[in-house]
Amino acid sequence: MSLTDLEQRLLAEITAHPYASQKELGERLGVARATVANYIERLQAKGYILGRAYIVAQQQSILCIGGAVMDRVLKLKEPGILETSNPASAEETRGGVARNVAENLARLGEPTKLLSIVGDDGAADALSAATTQSGVDLSHMVRNRNLATGTYTAIMQPDGSLYLGVADMDIFNQMDAAFVQTHLGLISGSALIFADTNLSTDGLAKLVTHCRDQNIPLAVDTVSIPKFKRLPDDLSGISYLFCNKDEALAATEQATPDAMITALISRGAEHVIITDGANGVYLSYQNTMQHLAVPAAEIVDVSGAGDAFVAGTLHGLNQKLPLAQAAQFGIAAAQHTLKSTLRNSPDLSHTAVETFAHQHFASN
Repeated sequence: MSLTDLEQRLLAEITAHPYASQKELGERLGVARATVANYIERLQAKGYILGRAYIVAQQQSILCIGGAVMDRVLKLKEPGILETSNPASAEETRGGVARNVAENLARLGEPTKLLSIVGDDGAADALSAATTQSGVDLSHMVRNRNLATGTYTAIMQPDGSLYLGVADMDIFNQMDAAFVQTHLGLISGSALIFADTNLSTDGLAKLVTHCRDQNIPLAVDTVSIPKFKRLPDDLSGISYLFCNKDEALAATEQATPDAMITALISRGAEHVIITDGANGVYLSYQNTMQHLAVPAAEIVDVSGAGDAFVAGTLHGLNQKLPLAQAAQFGIAAAQHTLKSTLRNSPDLSHTAVETFAHQHFASN
């Protein structure tokens, strides 16, 4: 059904500002409030608006909220030695947990949006171009002219393992409760929310509370030991909590994965997924603890494998698979990424992940 020019402009304003009043919309468009009211009724009759707060009819996406950074990777030519010069090769690529997960989800065929904040600089331009090319919707990306785009510098051992990581991510302090409040319409209209802990403490608290109150599925990656502490003590509202074993140990002070999972569930998380590298994945499902072994893999670079695991698991969940089977998709995505020199393997796809999972887990 065709739209007039004013209807198209009004729909665009409503999509961008779902909580704006009719008066505010009129001021943006240069028309009277009564005209806005009349055209809103037309858009409702045509099925473009579903109701207050003017939720626009569209395919629901997975919304990823959190870090989008420029990654600088230094790969040592010999095992690292502290307090001296180490020869290395260098490269620069796109990164950030939420951004990486978003790109992987798009490559797996999921409609995906990324909500993050970047500077108004060349790094932001490069990030945006590469991320958009992969299929991620960046229409809600925020640019801050006063701060630089976040950077993460990883120093890798010759075998591809991480030797040292250094982050400059002060810009993400802007992702606070007010930032989340501004985007509640976008959050409420999404099929699934994924967030990393690059949001501020009050930003994460606001997001968790809103998702709990509105019954919106929320997955969270704890990212690191220090950033895990940004999550509220009450984790109710988090449907899927992803962390590695070191992060879970620091947060719970428990000795075994089963005890760690029990402790985190007692804090309110619905499901907990703990990764332990080559030792596999531990998770809670239907009141039972499960362990998934991972096949031996050729490792070119571990960078990005954890983000690929999260994306593969979320893809499986969005395909309505049980958590354990979805985590097999996650393992498949991680294994695929381990063989790539890039944070996000350009060859990642639903077919590749499904084929790997069928070959390695079909008998389980």
